[in-house]
Amino acid sequence: MARSQEYVLRWAPGREQSLREIVRQQWNFSPDGATEETEDHHVDLPAVAILELVIDPDTERNEAFATLKSMRVG
Repeated sequence: MARSQEYVLRWAPGREQSLREIVRQQWNFSPDGATEETEDHHVDLPAVAILELVIDPDTERNEAFATLKSMRVG
């Protein structure tokens, strides 16, 4: 099913502090073309207390789901 996906990656240096956006990206899936997305972000963040990843797998209809194969933090 063709659809648009968006994800947002945010961080906060402390538990009581506001989240700060690292990246926000939209991507279009197409059954006849692009069917997978791979991202590789390298950031230098001092003293991270919270790291949040939010994926909206279908920004228009909410009929799709997303899977996360791996996420490495280190």
